[in-house]
Amino acid sequence: MRTTCLYFATLFFVIPFLGMAQLQNIPEDDAPWVNPFPKGEMGKTYITAPTDIPDGQKLFEVKKNSIEVLYDWKGQKAPFGTITATKKYSSYNLELEYKWGERKFEPRLEAKRDAGIIFHIKGENVVWPTCLECQIQEGDTGDLWVIKGHQVTWINKVGSEKLIDSGIKPHFLEGDKYANYELEGWNKIRVEVRGAEGAKFYENGHLVNEIKDLLDSDGNPLTKGNIALQAEGSEITYRNIRLQEILINN
Repeated sequence: MRTTCLYFATLFFVIPFLGMAQLQNIPEDDAPWVNPFPKGEMGKTYITAPTDIPDGQKLFEVKKNSIEVLYDWKGQKAPFGTITATKKYSSYNLELEYKWGERKFEPRLEAKRDAGIIFHIKGENVVWPTCLECQIQEGDTGDLWVIKGHQVTWINKVGSEKLIDSGIKPHFLEGDKYANYELEGWNKIRVEVRGAEGAKFYENGHLVNEIKDLLDSDGNPLTKGNIALQAEGSEITYRNIRLQEILINN
C-alpha cells in the first residue's frame, strides 16, 4: 500500500513538471507569429514618441498590415520619433519588409534615408532611449548601434570579438555589417534575439551582423526590453511586421 501511494504521489508531481517542460520546448516552427503593432491599438499595445506632434500631423499611420512613416507630413521639417510596443520581449524572431518613399525632411534633407529597429529598450519612452539597434539606412542596413549605456560583444566580419560599451562617451557606438544586400524597392529584415545571449541581423536572407553577451549599464544580463520602429526624417513603409516569441528551457 505504501509503495502504491508513493507511486501515485510521484506521478502527481512529475506529470505537471513534464507538461511544463513540453511547453518550454515548443518547436520554433510551431510558435505563433503576431503583429506587435496591430491597427487600432495606439495607447494600448503601443505608444509613440514624441507626443508633442502638431495638430493634424502624424509620424506613423498604422494600417492593417503596414506602418507608413511621414507620407502625409506637411512642411519641410519633421521631428524624429519612435513607435514602441508596450510589452517587453526577451527571446524572439522579428521580421519585416521596408521600402523607402520619395520625400526627406530637415534636418536630414541632404543625408541618407534613415530609420531603424530598436530593441531591448530600457527606461522612459523617448526618441533615443537606452537600446540596441538594427540600422535601416541607405547602404547601411544591418549595421549595429549600441546606445546610451548597454554593452555587447560584437562579432565582426572576420570572426574576432570586440566589447562595445556605450556607457563610455560617446554614447552612440557602431558595429558595421559584414556586407550590403540592400535592393531597390522592398527589402526584408530579420532580427533574431535570444535574451541576453545574443542577437543576429539578416538582410534579405543574409546574416550581416551578430552580437553576444548583452549587458545593461550596470553589467547585469540584458534579458528583455521593448521594441520600436523609428522615423528619422524620411518617408518609409514597414509592412508584414511579425514577431515570434521563442520559449527557452533554462
